[in-house]
Amino acid sequence: MLELLKKIDRFLLPRGLEEPYSPYVWLIYLPLFFVPVIFYYHSTWQLVATASICLVFLVLYFHCFWVSTQAKFWHIVGIIVLGVIAAYLTPTASTLFIYAAAMCHCLKNIKLSYQVLAGIVVIIVAISWLFDYEAYFYLPALVFSLLSGITTIYQQALNEKKQELVLSQKEAQRLAKVAERERIARDLHDLIGHTFSVITLKADLAGRLLDKDLAKAKVEIKQIEAISRDALSQVREVVSGYRSSDLLSELANAKNVFASLSIEFDYQLTGLSEAELEVDMPTNKELAIVLRELVTNIIKHAKATKVSVEVKKQDQGLVLLVQDNGQGMAELPDSSLGFGLKGIQERISKLQGWVKLNAESKHLGTLSEIYVPLTQ
Repeated sequence: MLELLKKIDRFLLPRGLEEPYSPYVWLIYLPLFFVPVIFYYHSTWQLVATASICLVFLVLYFHCFWVSTQAKFWHIVGIIVLGVIAAYLTPTASTLFIYAAAMCHCLKNIKLSYQVLAGIVVIIVAISWLFDYEAYFYLPALVFSLLSGITTIYQQALNEKKQELVLSQKEAQRLAKVAERERIARDLHDLIGHTFSVITLKADLAGRLLDKDLAKAKVEIKQIEAISRDALSQVREVVSGYRSSDLLSELANAKNVFASLSIEFDYQLTGLSEAELEVDMPTNKELAIVLRELVTNIIKHAKATKVSVEVKKQDQGLVLLVQDNGQGMAELPDSSLGFGLKGIQERISKLQGWVKLNAESKHLGTLSEIYVPLTQ
């Protein structure tokens, strides 16, 4: 029985909802929709019509959790239309308007959410006047629609601000890591510069001592060997500890680079958390290198004004999607991006992944799709 309920849940709702049980809890008010029909009316067609409207509502309600933000608008409109039709049958059609108002927070921006909520209020007032409904219809409809709509919209706005703040803090931390790596790189440069300067001086001294004092020349050569070995050890230590990159840091670095070039940039993780992304570090680092190469290509060749990146789970791996609105690869010479793309394809092929490029259009930019299977 439990397994059957899980299958039904997976069929009705997508995975990864912040509150997976809330959609079911919200349906507690739906039985009120049937009360007048069951207890006060005895017409079979009214009961059938009410049940049909309720079934269509449930389809729109659950399907709304699967679709894009733009499609959610039309789902809400559909529920409002059902409420208007149901008003012919039962005064508790106000229940549907309340659900529509509560779902306004799903729309693409707060302004549109309040506009749709205001439209629902106007429709309730119009129906109340048209059908001459008493206060038991329009008062609950108006009060609870406004209350649920304003509350959910306000809560959504708070959540968005919170997410922006958390993202800003995490990006600041990643940029701090990038800055630290740059500092280490500068230290490495200073180390190598100093070491080679010493080696050059000692090699010159050993060369001049070869004809005068062979023993001292051998000592100098031994010292050169020791210095070079020590420098090599230090370089390996620094490189292994600080030169490795990760995808999240590259995303933050890309945002910083694009911002400096006045290029609009956004990214998102779909269906996975940052902790999941960091589990398979070899794959993570390879995707970071690929992203860096793609960002470089966009800056050099695309002439784009907007770039978006999405990282999502697919099958048993990760997909990196990079979209720009630049001139498109179809307008570039064959040799412009060949070396970089060939390097990406070779790198991904070693991980048993694949690379797809949608570069057919000359005016819609380029969509790069990279799939890498997870090893853990």
